[in-house]
Amino acid sequence: MQILHTIEEIHKIFPTNGSSPALVTCNDFRDWVCKYDRSPANLFNELIAAKFAKIWGILTPEIAFINVKREHVPLSKYPSVQHSFFDKLCFGSLYLESSTEIDLSMIPLFGERSFVDKLSNKEDFLKIALFDLWLANEDRNRNNFNLLLFPLPTNCNFFYAIDHVNIFNSSFLNYGIANLTEDDSIIKTEIAKMLFKNKRALNLTVDKLVESFYLCTKECKNKLDEILYSAPESWKIDEEEIKEKLIQNLFTDDWNTNCVNNFRAFIQSFIIN
Repeated sequence: MQILHTIEEIHKIFPTNGSSPALVTCNDFRDWVCKYDRSPANLFNELIAAKFAKIWGILTPEIAFINVKREHVPLSKYPSVQHSFFDKLCFGSLYLESSTEIDLSMIPLFGERSFVDKLSNKEDFLKIALFDLWLANEDRNRNNFNLLLFPLPTNCNFFYAIDHVNIFNSSFLNYGIANLTEDDSIIKTEIAKMLFKNKRALNLTVDKLVESFYLCTKECKNKLDEILYSAPESWKIDEEEIKEKLIQNLFTDDWNTNCVNNFRAFIQSFIIN
């Protein structure tokens, strides 16, 4: 994976409840959202989720490792950060300037046929929900969608999934893995109901997603070593320990069955009924 270097001072710090990423410009002359979390485990969560999402065919912003130079971190301007945060490579996501982050104010739009017709990957909304169940992502729900709408010149909009720090039940598999509750899923949202009003089409969509689920999780397991060893040395990740945790928790028949059963149950309860 490419390593980029900043060429000027941090432009801004995004005020979030979590990692408060920085907006930087790198030597490819593009802007990147840069996560510099003090916990390498959180950076690794972003990396593995982005890699898995690509295997699933879920859109996420392009990623890179970023070296933020000390002279580009103005401590007087951003007192919440420290130079030590940037001693290791950071996790970068390409800044999609023309994108819009979905929030509660946008819900009425999803009730408009003209708007929904422009969504080119509507089914990905449910695919992302299933992806979250599989990774036990506790941070995408009705109050925090962590989804971007990215428009194309062809007047189409695409869902992009962002922010995966809180996968693995926000505990990095230190206590095993647990099923998400209904309130931790974007299936239990007004947007889901609006997007999938056609019940016959929904049943076909769900069946196809479940079929592809098993293929995608198998491919993720096949690519696991490659992904694990792509993490920078500066993160000091114990690849063998992480691999063992993932094999024991994420890549089991029981976990797959739980995820599919919960997915179907949530669809039945919150969209079909």
